[in-house]
Amino acid sequence: MSMILRNIFQNKPISKTVINFQIITSRRRIKTVSCAMDEVQIISTEAIKPSSPTPKHLRTYELSMLDQMFSNLYMPFVFFYSANKHQDFRKNSDFLKQSLAKTLTHYYPLAGRFIDSFSVECNDHGVTFIEAHVGCDMSKFLQPPNMVVMQQLIPPSPQSLRLEASERALLAVQVNYFSTGDVAIGICIWHGLADGSAISNFMKLWAEINRGVNENICNNVVLDCTSLFPPHSSLKDQHIKPQLTSKVVFKRLFFDGKKIVALKEKVNKEIMVGSFDHELQASRFMVVSSLIWGAFIAVARERKRAINNKLYSHAMYYTMNLRSKMNPPMIPQCMGNIFRFVRAEWSLAEDDDIEATSLVKKVIKAKRNESNVMNNIEYLGFMKDMNEAWEDSRSLTLTSVVGLRYYEADFGWGKPVWLSIGSVSLPNAALLSDTSDGKGVEAWVVLYEEDMDKFEKNPSIMAHASSNPSILIAK
Repeated sequence: MSMILRNIFQNKPISKTVINFQIITSRRRIKTVSCAMDEVQIISTEAIKPSSPTPKHLRTYELSMLDQMFSNLYMPFVFFYSANKHQDFRKNSDFLKQSLAKTLTHYYPLAGRFIDSFSVECNDHGVTFIEAHVGCDMSKFLQPPNMVVMQQLIPPSPQSLRLEASERALLAVQVNYFSTGDVAIGICIWHGLADGSAISNFMKLWAEINRGVNENICNNVVLDCTSLFPPHSSLKDQHIKPQLTSKVVFKRLFFDGKKIVALKEKVNKEIMVGSFDHELQASRFMVVSSLIWGAFIAVARERKRAINNKLYSHAMYYTMNLRSKMNPPMIPQCMGNIFRFVRAEWSLAEDDDIEATSLVKKVIKAKRNESNVMNNIEYLGFMKDMNEAWEDSRSLTLTSVVGLRYYEADFGWGKPVWLSIGSVSLPNAALLSDTSDGKGVEAWVVLYEEDMDKFEKNPSIMAHASSNPSILIAK
């Protein structure tokens, strides 16, 4: 599914601009976008190049099969930072640019340009760096977060600009300065070069360089993965825009850490009963994903009933990081798409109850079988089946960055007070991330509008999650 969809992430309109690919600020004024309290206004746009030129022998980066599958997607994130009374983030602008330039010498393909479905030219043309002023208080902006306005804190996807693919930046950064001195850093990064793990490592390294921590820098994060996952000609130009039959709704759910712990203990006790293999027990991710999956099944079942049909099976496809599972293991910091989807399957009769423990067992079973790694041709068939199940509303696609190091992106101002994921328009999907305390889980759920209300009113969701609560910032 994800390998053949175009423009899944919503693009915001932007006036046509010409960016000078040098470290020279191109100042411009655009029509401001109204937000809940005031305005978001672009101050400047420029391109940041690697601080050292990329050597000639590294000028071509070959895309693997897994990179090809996501070559038409950009991933949007926003990191929010709270200032104390002694900080003025606007004075740190030059430091951010310099540290970004140094970081790009390690992640140099991000400063290049897309050539075709098989490679990137690492030509040091640079990444887009935007600065913006937000005329409101960040603490009020986040009480509760306005997910529509949030999009204005993220750089426009390069797909939305009227540029040839070979001219689009592969990474865009937008630094948003709030009127009270707080800051939010929005990024839009090409999925063809980076999965969730690679993005978190890139942000963490940029932050470390910015605050002067250089001891643990890994110099070989760019690896050639084409021998492990050879590119495939069948993936060339196979990008189909989803045929959406109705409006898609994007919502944020907050799963409190204490409730997750209580449910996890209950589920693990039930798993221990009987003959089930308890070598693997429920994790925080498994419990929350199973709650979401169960609510998705209930919605899908009701949709089938409405057309005098029945739902006999449902699948959850979720991501599995392969870096530590390769032989030998790959370095954790390496860029690229080093993951695959795993399928958990649920078969049911018309009146079967949908219980969290049963679903957790299915997820554990899928995890236990993850060692049966498919070859690349088998995986292409697997992804085709995944797409067909999605089109028939018989699956949930779940992407998770839970347990990754997004909240360790400390630029010298402290850790982020909140991480937001940009909105998406792919129905029957969910993205999971950690809460700031590392104990809870935030879920970003995408459904057709007519299904979202039913999903939110599911008893399991209502018992364990709250809808878009405010972000409280301690000063």
